[in-house]
Amino acid sequence: MNLKTFKTKIEIIDKKSSDKIRTNYINKFVNVNSKMYKEQIMTMHKFKDGYCYLGYLWDYLKDPVIVNQNYITEILKYKNIIYVLWDIHSCERIFINNYWKFRKDAVIKLKLELFIKGKEYLPEDLYIFDESFFGH
Repeated sequence: MNLKTFKTKIEIIDKKSSDKIRTNYINKFVNVNSKMYKEQIMTMHKFKDGYCYLGYLWDYLKDPVIVNQNYITEILKYKNIIYVLWDIHSCERIFINNYWKFRKDAVIKLKLELFIKGKEYLPEDLYIFDESFFGH
């Protein structure tokens, strides 16, 4: 599947809603009281492609649990629709050409099968969750 086709089959959440989802995700799963979080993530830095942060959300997770990819694949089998977001990084710190296929601050909604088929179009470090995050 090419990128153009992939984009037609997913939902890119509007900026205002994406910002709200990201904020809620961070408040629920990330230790926002950490000094390093405040310096690396909460304080955005100006780059030539806009304001971005320096660290990774996974460095500040409240209760991190390391699992292997097989476990994730098994869990996701039972999810039809997933949401995906990623860290907001600058092209000045990512040395892969044409890395950003979507807004850096985007959240996308898609079927699991499309995620698997189109994973190559997404950034490497992803935060994946399902409808239960929204209390459904």
